[in-house]
Amino acid sequence: MSLNEKEKLILESIRDNPFIPQQELADTIGLSRSATANLISGLVKKDYLLGKAYVLNEEEPIICIGGANIDRRYLVKDKMIQGTSHNVQSRTNVGGVARNVAENLGRLEEKVMLFSVTGNDTEWKMIENQSEHFMNLKAVDRIEGCPTGTFMEVIDMNGEMVLGLAEVDIFDKMTPEWLSKHLSVLKRSKYIIADLNCPKDTIEFLNSFAIKYNIPIALMTVSVQRLNNLPDYLGGIKVLVTKHNETAAYFDMEVETDEDLKDAVKKWLDKGPEHVFISKGNAKIAYGSQDDGVHIFNYSSEQDDRYNWGMNEAFCAGLVYSRLQDKSIPDSITVGLTNAFQTSQSIYVVRPNLSKNQLQNEYNACLVDKTFYD
Repeated sequence: MSLNEKEKLILESIRDNPFIPQQELADTIGLSRSATANLISGLVKKDYLLGKAYVLNEEEPIICIGGANIDRRYLVKDKMIQGTSHNVQSRTNVGGVARNVAENLGRLEEKVMLFSVTGNDTEWKMIENQSEHFMNLKAVDRIEGCPTGTFMEVIDMNGEMVLGLAEVDIFDKMTPEWLSKHLSVLKRSKYIIADLNCPKDTIEFLNSFAIKYNIPIALMTVSVQRLNNLPDYLGGIKVLVTKHNETAAYFDMEVETDEDLKDAVKKWLDKGPEHVFISKGNAKIAYGSQDDGVHIFNYSSEQDDRYNWGMNEAFCAGLVYSRLQDKSIPDSITVGLTNAFQTSQSIYVVRPNLSKNQLQNEYNACLVDKTFYD
């Protein structure tokens, strides 16, 4: 978003003296105090300044774009019988793929901004209270008259989802026009992570934007139903993270064996992304790239009580975090696998014990114990 000469002069003056009084700033640029205040307000709205303290916003955040919603899970305690009620253990969590990735990265001390839309309701307040400590929520728009996205799933005794219900029409409002309000922040981002709660034209816009400004972009699928938001060509996408059941539905193929997974990775690579990851529950992740063939990484553990939810978000966050630390692709994959594996040990979508030191110690232990094998 371009700046006029007065706006540029204001930023230069604040950069030289962050504590400059507003009247002195007005005298410096040759405008009245009220006119200067209006320009400052405009710079705050354009994200060049952070609030009234004239703090210059020059950081390069990771931007996560997509779902922020409430997840309600019902874990069935006994064998399911059609047409009757069941005893369950219920949990209500803050969720959304993009939001979950953002919280993972925030817990790893990265500067993260979440771009999403919610209602102005109690569900939004719950999301805000859980999220504000880990990410910047300034680009989350509250829309009056629209309910915050919610997702409900029923989990059987084997940990498999047998029913899922989503009320997420609000995400269709994440249009390219909506994004245009935040272009100045997008240009400064060091990584963009988007999920398929965003409409198809928004994903296409983001991909073109990332290519133009040389910003790496990761794309995450969220459900079979939302695969229709996937662009036909994915050239320019740095990382694609998806699940085996979504892949099976998209390509109308079986994805059960390791050979199936390898074939599926190749099909995704034919659509253009640089790196592809397909998870199969809490058991394994298939990886392929345009330059390095296809590999299957298996999780090994004596613990049976593992959960699928949150694993892909944890994996993507660990992968991106490690790549931004200039780690190699193999090391970054291992960091991502470590975070995903540890998340599977927790009933939480984002594990509360995640930190930089915790992840490093877990990574070192996984290398010794050979938690993953190819």
